[in-house]
Amino acid sequence: MWIINGRFLTQGITGVQRFAHEIIRELDNVVKPREYKILVPKNIVYKELKYKNIEIEICGNLEGHLWEQLELPLYVKKNKGQLLNLCNTAPIINPGVIAIHDIQTKVHPEFFSKKFALWYNILNYFNIKNSKKIITVSEFSKNEIIKYYGVSKDKIQVIYNGWQHMDRIKQSEDILNKFNIKTGEYILGVSSLNPNKNFKYILELAKLHPEYKFVIVGKKNSTIFKEIIVEELKNLIWTDYVNDEELKSLYASAKAFIFPSFYEGFGIPPLEAIACGCKNIFVSDTSCLSEVFEDSVSYINPKTIKKLHFIYTKNSQNILKKFEWKVSAQKIKNMLNRLTI
Repeated sequence: MWIINGRFLTQGITGVQRFAHEIIRELDNVVKPREYKILVPKNIVYKELKYKNIEIEICGNLEGHLWEQLELPLYVKKNKGQLLNLCNTAPIINPGVIAIHDIQTKVHPEFFSKKFALWYNILNYFNIKNSKKIITVSEFSKNEIIKYYGVSKDKIQVIYNGWQHMDRIKQSEDILNKFNIKTGEYILGVSSLNPNKNFKYILELAKLHPEYKFVIVGKKNSTIFKEIIVEELKNLIWTDYVNDEELKSLYASAKAFIFPSFYEGFGIPPLEAIACGCKNIFVSDTSCLSEVFEDSVSYINPKTIKKLHFIYTKNSQNILKKFEWKVSAQKIKNMLNRLTI
């Protein structure tokens, strides 16, 4: 039996958790009962979540990293299972198969607190070394893992993210009224105060475009990321957390979407924006982004701030054909089947 590390069910959704949720949702349609099981600690957030063929079992008394390093591998060993980890972390001993979305803490430790970067770099070292197979979400990330950890390319399989989850979400126009913003009159960014997300670029861009409101979606997390001073501007709106329905409405109604990140393993937000019909997408010309988005977006230098020129990219919708959760889940299933034999 494949046992899925369900620690992500105790967390909110970022791109990493989205990958896990959507892959499991699709796996549930193609696996047999008792072939897969999700093991989760007691502080599960999604208590009402149920699948047709994949059982969810709550196990142990610990939480967080302690649960993941102690109780999870003990359960796997006792039940003679094989472990699948979809969200960057796994037990150091016998991690099984792990999805590592990027190695940002290794390449850019300056973007994080020293404690956070140290812990994740230790985890990455042992998880990459001891895993049976590594999943990552772009050729760029695959090459980075090979470069920094000396792993054989045959150990790593690239499996892309998808966007189809946006089709299941209904828009909530209430968010526009809440912040007094109108369709086509604002520029949207999905960001955090992680220096990697380059929030300062959006801040400076807002000064260059006083005719537009700039709406920033994301949570501030000073415990993980180095302190950044957020300047107050009249045309800058920070929404903090929004739900999926509100986010879809913001994507669909924006004049443009901007993603000035320095380093990404994939970059789901621009793909979501395209899927929701946003016609002007601007992303950095760095890391994996040209691999993922090809000619479907406009590219910006994240270190050079210039006024935006709104040019609708005709090929934007074509890029959606490249990515599908169903296809990605089937690739993972095929890979796991080969490991089981």
